[in-house]
Formats: sequence, C-alpha cells, structure tokens
Amino acid sequence: MADLNLNISDFVISPRAISVPCSVNSARARVEWEKPTADILKFNVDGSSLGKPGPAGIGGVLRKQFGFVLIKFSKSLGVTDSNEAEYFAIREALILFLTSKLMCDHSLVIESDSIIPVSWFNKLDFAPMEIEVYQ
Repeated sequence: MADLNLNISDFVISPRAISVPCSVNSARARVEWEKPTADILKFNVDGSSLGKPGPAGIGGVLRKQFGFVLIKFSKSLGVTDSNEAEYFAIREALILFLTSKLMCDHSLVIESDSIIPVSWFNKLDFAPMEIEVYQ
C-alpha cells in the first residue's frame, strides 16, 4: 500500500512516489483479414479524428488474395470528425483504384469499420455531402 503521508513537494521531487492501482481488461476480440477470391482486390480503409471535430487522418491498403500489397496510402485531413474521415478514406480508395490499371482486370471490395459512411455510399440520397458518382 502506498504511503499516504505525502505532500505536494513529494510529487515535485519524486513524481513516482505514489501509484494508483488500475485494472486493464486484456481480453480482445481476435480479428483476422479475410482474403478475397482471385479476381477481386480488397481495400481496407480507416479514418479517425482526435475529437469531434479534431485533427484527422486516413489510410488504406489494397491487397491481392494472399495479402500481397499493391497500393497503400495515408493522409492528414486537417480538422474534421471521424465519420467524414472514414468517408474520405473510402473516397481515396475509390479514386486510387479507378485511376489505376488494376481496374481493368479486377473487381474491388472496400472494407471499412464504420457503418455510417458506408451507408452514405450505398444510399447516396442520405449522404450529408455531395458524393461524386464515377461511371
């Protein structure tokens, strides 16, 4: 048990003079990458922000069936919220794929962990911003 007869000078001189016990739940769900079939490429994307809104960034990795990396990206977005960051990650993956030669020979699956931005692409009428439609 920690000595409770400490004063403020004890923390200035020795900040480790006191410890606060905490418990950490180390149980985590195991998540594995599911490989696509041979004719499909998979773009795994993510976006995040530190705050709502806050400094945000995006990233993604395009892989073949056995995990071989074809394209990867990461970008800073400035200040936005996490849903818009996810949206921009999906958008960036689409742009990179549709402007590459890979588009001619492969189908694409984009995998994101955020259902709201995915729903914006699936139902363009519900998106809070204008989403460019590529044809």
